[in-house]
Amino acid sequence: MYLDLAKLSGRNLFRRGKRSWLTIIGIIIGITAIVALFSLGQGLEDSVTQEFQDLGANTIYVLPGSGLGGIFGGGSGQSLQEEDLEAVRRVQSVDVAGPLINAQTEASFGGERQGLLVIGVPTDESQDMIMRTNSLVVDNGRNIRDNDVRSGLAGSNLVSGDVFDDEVRLRSQIEVFDEDVRVVGSLEETGDPAYDGGLVMPIESVRNLIDDRERIDFIIAEVQSGQEPEQAAEEIEKEIRNERNIQEGEENFTVSTAEDLLNSFVGILNLVQYIVIGIVSIALFVGGLGIMNTMYMSVSERTKEIGIMKAIGATKKQILVIYLSESAVLGFIGGIVGVVFGLGISEVVFYFIGQSTGGMMLEPTRSLGLVSGSLIISVLLGMVSGFLPARKAANLEPVEAIRQE
Repeated sequence: MYLDLAKLSGRNLFRRGKRSWLTIIGIIIGITAIVALFSLGQGLEDSVTQEFQDLGANTIYVLPGSGLGGIFGGGSGQSLQEEDLEAVRRVQSVDVAGPLINAQTEASFGGERQGLLVIGVPTDESQDMIMRTNSLVVDNGRNIRDNDVRSGLAGSNLVSGDVFDDEVRLRSQIEVFDEDVRVVGSLEETGDPAYDGGLVMPIESVRNLIDDRERIDFIIAEVQSGQEPEQAAEEIEKEIRNERNIQEGEENFTVSTAEDLLNSFVGILNLVQYIVIGIVSIALFVGGLGIMNTMYMSVSERTKEIGIMKAIGATKKQILVIYLSESAVLGFIGGIVGVVFGLGISEVVFYFIGQSTGGMMLEPTRSLGLVSGSLIISVLLGMVSGFLPARKAANLEPVEAIRQE
């Protein structure tokens, strides 16, 4: 019996095909946006989580000021001091600590000038840790040494010709801060467009070029094996407070573990997702109203048909099932189309992100939970929107309905 009712519902929808498609546009838009948003957001979160895991959970970052701009934006406009670095190194649970400088400038190569990030890294015992935590891996030539003065490592985008028209090669000369820097090695792709298009130099050389012998943009420390990063971060914060002679709560610096930075990023990402979902809900609401309006029109147009069905024995429950099935199918079709469009959009967006960042590996989420959840939402929305018209149809009196022209 219910199979026959379902076939009847399908024929009714097919009979008003154009109107059905126009009805579910709102649901298609809403589900497309939700699927694309969650696919992109979860994919980006998974990628960032993997990046932090690759860098190591026992890494601690000390930044000037109270923000995270030094890590994600390449400097916060303030700087730390050598005394802060020495304070970090005095902490017993710290295995190794080193400084880093990010200096933005204009560079000249092959008669062309472009913006360039110059990264200053130490050449002491902390060099390996600093380069590893920033995914700086030499793939051609040699690494910079403590006796290098005007030597540097070219990022992958410099080598590939994505920054200057000419490709930067070993022994090429790049003019930065009015000085020629010789390229002694090239770096593997990091996935960070600023670093991939940058030039890595010894930190002392960068300090001399920018005429700031004490500058440190941020400090990176690695905790000894078996030590808790959170506890080590508290000890570092206390040691720097003592060095600066300030009280707790007066800190003009930030100490963060890798997990802190990850949680901050995920929190911001989730906030953006919730805001967009709130906006997208309007489209779903409009789609629900469209289904309700269409079903009311269907009841009005088929009043005589409903009366005949009830006169030959159709019950209220069967009439209710017919109309709820029609509205549920409308929601399901909207959900299917929305899921396909949403996953397609996320693939396209991540493709262009990968191209613009020089091949950064990002994978959108295509989980069964996301697809099934979206379809359930669209079907429930269709049924809820169609409930009142279905109840109206079920409550029609047979005699009065048959009299309707």
